[in-house]
Amino acid sequence: MCNNWLQYAHIFAWGKENGVRVVSMRFAYKYRYFHVSETPWHNPATYLAAKLLIKARLMRCLWLQHPKQRTDPAVLGLLRGSRMIAADGWSFRHPELFMKYRADIASMMAFRPQCIEAKARWLAALPKADVRLGLHVRRGDYARWQGGAYFFADEVYAERIRQFAALFPGKRVQVLVATNDPATDAGLLSSRSGVADLHLTNGNPGEDLYLLSECDYIIGPKSTFSLVAAFYHDRPLHWMAAKDECLTTESFRHFADVFMDI
Repeated sequence: MCNNWLQYAHIFAWGKENGVRVVSMRFAYKYRYFHVSETPWHNPATYLAAKLLIKARLMRCLWLQHPKQRTDPAVLGLLRGSRMIAADGWSFRHPELFMKYRADIASMMAFRPQCIEAKARWLAALPKADVRLGLHVRRGDYARWQGGAYFFADEVYAERIRQFAALFPGKRVQVLVATNDPATDAGLLSSRSGVADLHLTNGNPGEDLYLLSECDYIIGPKSTFSLVAAFYHDRPLHWMAAKDECLTTESFRHFADVFMDI
């Protein structure tokens, strides 16, 4: 979901800069947690029509998979001059334009109130805390991605929580755990870290993204999910790189710093 979030944000920013209307097929039908899904043309009918036009070769599909294409005059000419064209691929990135139109992106990708109201009530009912940590436990495909470099056991996450709590002596620390692994052991995370106020979010992707974004700090393995969560309120983010690293206040970075580095 968040790969698509960032992919669309790049081309949206390019469209703003160049006066080109852009519509996201993904957010027209699949990930309808955001305000963009309420805007004109963002509906399942648009998605189906576009798929049919592409299949019938009545709409050109431009595959943008090479970094040089972002500045290729021929490619940019097609994007600016075509009455209707489908753009696909991961390499059409314009980070400077993304940052220029960051406020517009934040408005476009704001959470739809009806999609988060249940979790907003749940969040408000939690015990009050001085510091709230959002922990992203990513497993599933991470067992294979990058050779499993970012696949960490519960014990590793528990140690990272313990280190985080130690940065705030005398403060009440609360931890919200968003995970795609139903076997994540909240009891182990709590007992090993020494943080009793720990809760699994148990939300859908939109709800979990919202809850992470509402935390004061965010920790997790390298992932666009935690990166996008940090975007909303510019929360300090730490990407776990190794199981035995030591967490300090300098381990945290803000969205712009991480985003411009990737």
